Amino acid sequence: MENVVNIQNEQLVIEPVGLTKIAALKERIVIPLTHVVGASIDTGIINESKGFRMPGTAIPGYWAGTFRKNDEMTFFNIKHTSLPVVIQLKDEKYTRLVLGVDKPRELVTLINNHALS
Repeated sequence: MENVVNIQNEQLVIEPVGLTKIAALKERIVIPLTHVVGASIDTGIINESKGFRMPGTAIPGYWAGTFRKNDEMTFFNIKHTSLPVVIQLKDEKYTRLVLGVDKPRELVTLINNHALS
């Protein structure tokens, strides 16, 4: 597991776990739920170009940190073996978050239920 994701006080809270916290150069990301557009599972994103690391970690099979591509910033914290949860954002530093979590489908449902309500 790379991240723990919770909804607390109308905010989406992402916390990298263990050594991924160091690799991602983030202890926590907090996003107001009003800035969350939605979430999905996107297995193809693992094979796409991530862009430029700014800063972050990229080793074969693991990506963590901030990556810039086509004037968009994406936060990655995921291993190639994880099912990627992609969270789309608006009015934030990041356009999207690409995360590995324990229960990806349940997280997508939880986020979409809150984002659409």
